[in-house]
Amino acid sequence: MIDPVHISDSAIYGSAWSTPELRALFSERHKIGGWLEILSVLADVQAEYGLIPAVAAREIEACRHIDVDEAFLREAGEGFAKTNHSLLGLINVLKARLGPRGGEWLCYGATVQDITDTQTMRVLMKVRAHFIEDIGQVERCLLDLAARHRDTPMCGRTHGQPGLPITFGFKVAGWLEEMDRHRLRLIEIGPRLGVGQLAGGVGSLSSFGPDALALQQKFLQRLGLQPPAISWTSSRDRLAEWLNLLALITATGDRIGQEIVQLQRPEIGELGEGFMPGAVGSITMPQKRNPEISEHLGTLSRVVRHHAAHMAENLVHSHERDGRSWKGEWALVPDATLAAGKALALLKTLLADLQVHEQRMRANLDGGRGLIFGERTMLALARKIGKQSAHRLVYEIAMHAQQERLHLKEALRLDVRIAGLLAADEIESLFDLRASIGHCSEMVERVIRSIRLPEPPR
Repeated sequence: MIDPVHISDSAIYGSAWSTPELRALFSERHKIGGWLEILSVLADVQAEYGLIPAVAAREIEACRHIDVDEAFLREAGEGFAKTNHSLLGLINVLKARLGPRGGEWLCYGATVQDITDTQTMRVLMKVRAHFIEDIGQVERCLLDLAARHRDTPMCGRTHGQPGLPITFGFKVAGWLEEMDRHRLRLIEIGPRLGVGQLAGGVGSLSSFGPDALALQQKFLQRLGLQPPAISWTSSRDRLAEWLNLLALITATGDRIGQEIVQLQRPEIGELGEGFMPGAVGSITMPQKRNPEISEHLGTLSRVVRHHAAHMAENLVHSHERDGRSWKGEWALVPDATLAAGKALALLKTLLADLQVHEQRMRANLDGGRGLIFGERTMLALARKIGKQSAHRLVYEIAMHAQQERLHLKEALRLDVRIAGLLAADEIESLFDLRASIGHCSEMVERVIRSIRLPEPPR
């Protein structure tokens, strides 16, 4: 047995890079088994159209029942090493296992991409359905968080610094709507992704006879795919779109994870990953509880984003087939898809167990000595002296308050320039937290009402 090299196949670390369900779909045995099924369906349809003998098609039917065991894979690998051709080594192994006629008529008129592209799209359509369900589960977690914390006040930050009050539900609703757009994108990509390939050497279908287009349609429909309007052996935008969609999905996961990393910092302490007893943050600093899931979302997202960029390079093909570009997909597509699947699984766990520290959110608001009400103060003064003048005045008072460590309310009361502009009750009213949150709660409700999820599977 070959010792795994790829991290997703590691007996120790593989679970951090993929899920068992996706790993099974992209395993070599499943891939080769899919190729064998495709070869069998192709032969069956070709026999119906008189391209190959019916007896050969019946023998090729045995491909569906061949055990893709270690001996089979070893022989196919040796055949590839001898021929340096992606499929010929496998065909030679099959010839030895099929009847004399079947072996002669294997893969008649078809090329490697006809088999591999078709299998890739079959797998990705299954993954797509899986991801739509996963994102729906993520959205249900976010819906619950947004509703529960619609009115929970917290500090809104820009450039890493306190800006204005918001609610935690408002932050979550932004994540929710973004994830919902990704779910809709996955639904919309279906007709473009679920297209198979049967084109022959240069895409012209010249080897499939006068009924080639009808044969192509029947072949692909039996495999659950749609026929293309024209060969796409050198048009790889379908796969580029898939990887870019995965980049969008995992980047949102990374954004959520990065927010939790920042807000879990002890000096902020507003959020926290759920803690599993026995989890260790550091082998040298035993007190640490690191945001492992949130950080790993960033690692996985970087893998996907870089693969998406590489796939964009593969859009540039020479003529009707270009091995430089096409063969890169064999590494990029599985790797990126596995990483995206793991990211969605982690995101579900992260959000389901997320700790929200409401008291700490309020304490951080109160601990800012009222400076977070600077915009509200400026707008009140703007009605009396104009916006630019009000900005300059509040800026000077706020800088003084920070230097002297005064509460902004106290600094306003002490400043002689304010005395003739704002009465004591007016100054007091500027520091009403609820009035400063704006329409966060209303926007949360608007997002919640806009989400249309199917009923979860029972």
